[in-house]
Amino acid sequence: MGSHRIRRIRLVALMFVLATFSAAGAARAEDADARAGAPAERRFGGRGQVAFDNVVGVTTEGGHLGPHMVAGGPSDTVWGATGYTGLIGFTFSDDRSADEDGFAATSRTAWISPSVDVFVADGVSIGGTIGFSYASYEARRAAVGGGTTSMEAEAFTLSVVPRVGYVFALNEQFSLWPRAGFGYAGTRADPVGSAGDASVMNAWIGVADVGLVYQPWEHIYLHMAPELVLRLTRIESSRGGALRGSASLELGFTGGVGVLLGS
Repeated sequence: MGSHRIRRIRLVALMFVLATFSAAGAARAEDADARAGAPAERRFGGRGQVAFDNVVGVTTEGGHLGPHMVAGGPSDTVWGATGYTGLIGFTFSDDRSADEDGFAATSRTAWISPSVDVFVADGVSIGGTIGFSYASYEARRAAVGGGTTSMEAEAFTLSVVPRVGYVFALNEQFSLWPRAGFGYAGTRADPVGSAGDASVMNAWIGVADVGLVYQPWEHIYLHMAPELVLRLTRIESSRGGALRGSASLELGFTGGVGVLLGS
């Protein structure tokens, strides 16, 4: 009698264990089906994504975005910019000397510079930066015998720098995005109200950067990168005289906020 009771208890225990394992297996299967049916998370750099880089940002000397991504301004001595950069922008400067000659100079620069990369495959990007800027410059100096002398100039700049890159995902929010590009930039500076020659500046620009991308939201990311900028430039008058050539290699930093579509 006692042995039958023990057998029944063992049988009930065995059935309970089997039912428990069966329920757990069913739950795991349902969870796996739910994960399989849910849309896969797309990290930064997925195929079909479009990144609008540095919509708003900052750059240091060597930065190739913004008004000075090309071969200088009207004075052809300004290379790179420290400060704001981005899709569109405007800068103003006012320089006044305390010397007896009363030198004063003002400059204004407006630009548009979209920077876009398309991911043609997972991690592989093809894109570039196109820039157009307009700058005006005015300088005044006390003339001998009284009065003042002045000089005005304006400059138009166009630049195109294609590039390629590859994304290395570090985790769900951080990625490394090295890129390299090579392109052309040209500036024409014309004197205003005088018979002087225009200055024509042409430059070949090579850019390499290793960016760190942080994506806190689905369509917004932060991009920070040291960048190496090579410029090979030639400056001459519009009549073909006063030829000058120069080369520079600069290490700078750029960073800003980008917009990611298709994620």
